[in-house]
Amino acid sequence: MLDILFQLPAFVWLVTFAATIGLAAILAKAFDLEGVNLTATPPFITFRFKRKPARQDPAGVQKPDASIPSQTSASGERAVAIGGNSTGTTIITGDVHLPPPERPPAGSAPPPSKTAHYVRRGNIENQVRDLLQAQTSVAVVGVAGMGGIGKTELARYLAGELGKSQRVIWLQVNDRSLGILQGELGRALGITFDPRADDLGRYETLCAAFEQNPCIVVFDDVYRDAIPHLQKLLPPSPPCAALVTSRQRELGLARVIELDVMSESQSLELLREAHDLGDAMAREPDAAQKLCALCGYLPLALDIAASRLRKQLHFSHTPIAQFNEALANRLRELQRGVKPDRLDSITANLDLSYADLSADEQKRLRALSVFAPSGFMPLAVSAVWREDAHATRTHIEQLQNGSLVMNDADHVGRFRLHDLVRDYAAQKLNAADESDATNRAHAEFLIALFDKNYDTDDSGDSFVKLELENLRVAGNWARRNHNISLLAQLATRPRNWLLKAYRTQEDWEELWNDWENWLKDVVTFRNEVGTLAGYATQILGDVQQHRDKLDDALESYQMSLIVFREIGARLGEANVLQAIGDVQQFRKEIDAALTSYAQALELFRSVGDRLGEANVLAAQSRLQIASGNIAQAEQDLAQVIAIRRSIPSLFDEGADYGNFSLALLNVGDKAKAKTYVLKAKQVFEKIGEPYYLQWVENVLKACE
Repeated sequence: MLDILFQLPAFVWLVTFAATIGLAAILAKAFDLEGVNLTATPPFITFRFKRKPARQDPAGVQKPDASIPSQTSASGERAVAIGGNSTGTTIITGDVHLPPPERPPAGSAPPPSKTAHYVRRGNIENQVRDLLQAQTSVAVVGVAGMGGIGKTELARYLAGELGKSQRVIWLQVNDRSLGILQGELGRALGITFDPRADDLGRYETLCAAFEQNPCIVVFDDVYRDAIPHLQKLLPPSPPCAALVTSRQRELGLARVIELDVMSESQSLELLREAHDLGDAMAREPDAAQKLCALCGYLPLALDIAASRLRKQLHFSHTPIAQFNEALANRLRELQRGVKPDRLDSITANLDLSYADLSADEQKRLRALSVFAPSGFMPLAVSAVWREDAHATRTHIEQLQNGSLVMNDADHVGRFRLHDLVRDYAAQKLNAADESDATNRAHAEFLIALFDKNYDTDDSGDSFVKLELENLRVAGNWARRNHNISLLAQLATRPRNWLLKAYRTQEDWEELWNDWENWLKDVVTFRNEVGTLAGYATQILGDVQQHRDKLDDALESYQMSLIVFREIGARLGEANVLQAIGDVQQFRKEIDAALTSYAQALELFRSVGDRLGEANVLAAQSRLQIASGNIAQAEQDLAQVIAIRRSIPSLFDEGADYGNFSLALLNVGDKAKAKTYVLKAKQVFEKIGEPYYLQWVENVLKACE
């Protein structure tokens, strides 16, 4: 039998196959296709059908009829026409009675919390609660640029609290389509849309339902692409209220509240209560505080760190301190699980914010990682982004809208990245092979800035002084990459500002450690920097002198003196001779110091450097006091003040009076010392220097 079938011509097989398919299509109109069976023997293909059920209209939904008006039912409840398409045609009519279902439909209830303890967020939590109870639409966005700052936890907590007295619907938005989101809202409200309704028609249906069933709707985690959807999702307020959480700031809402990272006390509470780490924290309080700082006070980072730390409590007597050491690479360590998602990994979480940016925005964010954690000013950003000031302001605002750039709360006009965002952006910068060019642009900006402001008085909160941390970052980058040419300029151009940091900043020592290391590298590789080698060697001597390394300082000065004399740099030679005289004066080598000062004074006058002349005369006047020549000392000081006022240099004038009074105190002349320290006080009061005014008060007490 099979042999006969296989001998049939091909066209017979084709006709038979086509007839079979056609018959199946006809049957499909009256029956539902259940499946297809394939066999190795005739008939080879078998189709299985079942009869279709009778078609019925949805219960409670009338057929469209534009002639049916709104009316009042016999029970007194309003019958309304709800729905419609963009032309205004009514789609669904009838009485709308929407009691809340006994159980919330899937997707309308908050997801379960991933933390065992909710930390109250203070005033922001109260603001959001008050606005929701006032039946308004409010958005909560995070300023740290990532999920995990606590927006969803705050919304979840308030939903649970307010849900005890009124209905709350929860909608996870993400980047889902408007149709899907409207469908979920409809199911939560217990209504069915006509399949012919468009977006506007479905929204009108939702609004009518919201009017009859007031509730609070939480729109959680709204991505940038989903923001336009809010126009056709938000319930009318009043009678309803809405809470929107998002990483974006521009949401089209009248009220947007920015949720910041936790405070230190809130962070410690989360570690202690949510993860039962109270005993370990009591044994290591300092390490616990450091852990909070390393996590940037970000709730998600703290939660991940604590969950990992709990597993390591028996590995060491100081498990928190040991865990902190492992956080040198924070992004690698702040994740948990085999395949961590955005709730288990800081990197995965930041990937979402990064992917939401355009290619140009991503490049700009990467570039911001070269700045210090203390932040940056737009002028510096313009140099790194290589664009004008107007474009820079616009693009900073764009990154702020995505909550990736934060305002510096302590300094108006400055901005910063959250520490973890900075780490993430730095990784992306290296991966894009842009680190060298971007760091070089940053270093060149700083060199130009300090060169232009070399002699600027450090009065008040100078914008130049605020760049010292960025200088430190740029200098260490140049040193790591053995860019001696840039390092030499970064180590020498800001000399005056770094010396002032020694006088005014409590944290000057770490900065000076780095500065001294830069200078030593430049001196070691002096053949690569030409004439800057002599200047760098001199400044190295200045640093060593201020740190009481006098033998090292004299050695550095002698080396720089040789360089300056070889190249004929008379001004450099004069500065070094003055510095040598300062060391000799400190060592009580009076005659040697007077000789060095005399040589320096002659050179300064020969090149017309009035500032250098004043500095030498000031040092010489104090030496005259030590020698007992008070009258000559006062004559020298009078010349110094005259030169200062001709420049002018108000700060140095105050410093000269103050140092002169100290020299008088050292020889026991308290009365004359008080006269000059009062003059110093008058100067510092004019320029408003609180540090030096306090110093003056201390000297005045010593004069009593």
